[in-house]
Amino acid sequence: MKILNNININNSLNIKSNAKYYVELRTKKDFNQFQEFISNNKLPILVVGEGTNLVLPNFYEGIVVKPIFNSINYDKNLDIVSVGSSVNWSDFVTEMVDKNIYGYENLSSIPGSVGASPIQNIGAYGQEVSRLINSIDCYDYKKGKFIKLHKDECDFTYRNSIFKNNTLIIYNINFITNCKNILNLEYESIKKYISTHNTNINNIKLKDASVMITNIRNSILPNHLKIPNVGSFFKNSIVKIDDIDTTKHSLNELITWKIDSQFVKVGSARLIDLIKDDLNKYENVNIYKNHSLVLITNSKASQEEVLNFADNIKQKVYEVFKISMDIEPTIITN
Repeated sequence: MKILNNININNSLNIKSNAKYYVELRTKKDFNQFQEFISNNKLPILVVGEGTNLVLPNFYEGIVVKPIFNSINYDKNLDIVSVGSSVNWSDFVTEMVDKNIYGYENLSSIPGSVGASPIQNIGAYGQEVSRLINSIDCYDYKKGKFIKLHKDECDFTYRNSIFKNNTLIIYNINFITNCKNILNLEYESIKKYISTHNTNINNIKLKDASVMITNIRNSILPNHLKIPNVGSFFKNSIVKIDDIDTTKHSLNELITWKIDSQFVKVGSARLIDLIKDDLNKYENVNIYKNHSLVLITNSKASQEEVLNFADNIKQKVYEVFKISMDIEPTIITN
């Protein structure tokens, strides 16, 4: 186990944030030492991967924990691949595609680590990671014991899971490798891409689908290594269709997906598109030009400025449409 003091916390918004303690865990034995360390230092604990989904304070008065487990092991008898939590998610998907394992291709090029993927149940283009998980190996630092949670014990919902706001450290995830060899190309932006590029849908192979998803993502989402961001900053809202205020904008101007006879999911990007000209100007935070769900910084923004900008968006959307929006990344406080 490695312990460092007053270390900068890497994060994709490039907020200048330091932690009182930074701890690296590389083996299962390290968890026992970690348990002793936290019992002697009664401080908040934050588990991090690559920091691509965090909005951090300038100083975290606690213990930042980074599990570093990089192994990938296949069990062909059980149709399982066990993946260490610190493996890069995009690299893992590339390996699945290279091995002709279906189910992962629509999640190509999502930034972050494998261990972070179930926390907010990452999803894109009609796929969610929860559909690919068999079980998750964790350490409960409150109880001081190792546990395995099967998929149905993880409380997966839209952009949420049991792993938010608890005392579990994920160090390994067991994924299935026996999905049906069928591509999911029904998402609207995928169909548009296929049409625009005059692609014969019958000729699309697994690797082609992965490349296509990557191209679509790159056309609308900025690389956080070049333009600081955390991807989509807001979730799509599920609301009663009759509760939407259509005084200024009709339902036809919105993007919606029918849930049932009463409820719809509303595309938050479109809501922001319609009100963004009325937002206050902020010095270090803005909306990305190619996708209104993405907030970007110039590497000078604080957590306070990012959240103030986000609140301005939420308030304006509610004022115009009577729709409440929830923030997608995790906001870290002391």
